[in-house]
Parts: sequence; structure tokens; C-alpha cells
Amino acid sequence: MATRIIASFDIGGANMRAAVVAVDGRRAEVLEQQRRPTPSHLLVPEVTAQERLDDVIGFMVAFADQARRRVGADAVAAAFPGPLDAQGRVAALPTLWGSEGASLCPLALDLLLAGRLQDMPVRIYNDVSAAGFRFVAEHPDFALFTLGSGVGLKVFINGQPQVGPHGRGGELTHMVFDRSADAPTCDCGGRGHLGALASGRAWQRRIGHAAAGDGAAVELDAFAEPLARAVAMIHYTLGMERFLFAGGLAEGLGEPLRAAIVRCLPGQGWQQGQNWDAMIRLAPADDSHALIGGALALAGEPAPAAG
Repeated sequence: MATRIIASFDIGGANMRAAVVAVDGRRAEVLEQQRRPTPSHLLVPEVTAQERLDDVIGFMVAFADQARRRVGADAVAAAFPGPLDAQGRVAALPTLWGSEGASLCPLALDLLLAGRLQDMPVRIYNDVSAAGFRFVAEHPDFALFTLGSGVGLKVFINGQPQVGPHGRGGELTHMVFDRSADAPTCDCGGRGHLGALASGRAWQRRIGHAAAGDGAAVELDAFAEPLARAVAMIHYTLGMERFLFAGGLAEGLGEPLRAAIVRCLPGQGWQQGQNWDAMIRLAPADDSHALIGGALALAGEPAPAAG
């Protein structure tokens, strides 16, 4: 199989990452990488959602076009932090643009990009699905949590993310985990969601409150408990026994966070000899999962028929 060169993107709540990825079968190598801050609703609140979208598309088009000219990139894989509908459109983008993003959705990003990148096939993926494709060769059945600006989740069975007919699978992270009146607000506008309790933004908020003397010191077990609850829900519903944690927060907190999740799990339900310590794993700390997984998924698609 010939090596393919893919321009791959991972548009996150804090940073936009772009990479040239060489794919040979199930092997992928990042040849070069760029990043810049994402024009989110938190970073540039003074501009409109449409202006932020134009900025993101401009960044992607410029990088992909340069990759094509310099190293022969022949396709674009792009991962975004939102669910995709049955037509492959981005249905929501709260992590990037908060509630303002609803005015842009459903968003046919593949058509917007393809219109400016002639003869380069474009594939759009949910960011957690893209990241998960990196790991399916190692194990086809697992749940992947990504802890970054928000919290992402996808359950993979037989190597495929289980998203349902409308792309809503994995949105457990937008389920209410805290019903108290003062529960924190999620980027989507809801209150007490898992994404508002256990994300990188939630961790920074807790650190800020502790530093300002507004609350007790941050207790890692208390922070990890909602994540353990989500793991237990999936385990008791599906029997899943492999859980990966990735993303900037997981990489930053590392083993102490993994151990805290493990400590919180026995209190979540019926104990039947589960080896929680073996089930909970940290993904490699290279922050390239969606870049590599998206490129692998695109390169693994069947070649189009001639004519």
C-alpha cells in the first residue's frame, strides 16, 4: 500500500492543531505540526461566531494548501468538538463558541473547505471519534474520554464509535451530574453537566477559587468522582472493561487523576470482583490522537470507483 500524505486538523477549545501525517497501512507518523489559539467565545468574545468560523477555515485552508504544494498532501481530515448529524454536518459547537455557535449549525464544514481546496477530499470527524480511531487496531472495544477544554466521550465497539442515527452517542458528557442550584454552567448553556464538572476549564475554575480563598483546596478525588460515575454507567450498561483517558488535562494530571478515578469506582455500584485499576488507562501523552486517528480513518476508506 502506497504511503498517503494527509493534512490533518484537530480544532479544540483552546488550540487549533494542524499536522502533516504520513499513513502507511495502520502506521502513521506526524511529519510536522503547527498550532495556534482557537478563536473561541472565551478568547475573543468581541467578535461574532461567523467571524470566528471564518478565522478557523482560513487557518485550515492555508495549512492544507501549503501541505499540498510542499509535500503532496492529497486529502484533509478535520476533527471538531461537536456531534455530527446523519448528513455529516456539525450539529453543535459549544466548546468553541458557546451558545452563539447554534446560529451556525448544522454546519457543512466539509463543503465549505472543499469549495476552497479543489481536488482535495475532505472528511469531518467528531474529535473524540477521530482520536479513537488511533487505538482500534490495539483493541476494538473501549470507551475514550478526552479531558480538555470540555469533556468528550465515545464508546467504540468492533472498532467503530457508537453514535446512533443522529450522532448523539457519547453525549453523556452533557448529562446532568449535579442538580444543585449553584452547579456550574456548561459551555452548551446547561447547568451541572459532566463537561462543566470535570473538564480542563472546570479544573482551572476550582484552582482559581482555591487560590482566591473562595473555597477549600482542590481535592482530586472530589473532582474525579463524576468521571468515575460516568465510567460506572458505561461499565454496568455495556460490560465495557477498557477505558482510556486522553487530552490536555489527563496528560497534565496524569497518574494521580487515574488513581483518583480508580479509588472512586468501588462506591459507584455493585462490586463483583471488578479490577478497576486494570480497566482505567491513560492514553499516550503526545496530544496527537485526533490528528493521527483522523488521518488513519481517512486513509483507510475504500478507494473511489473509477469513472
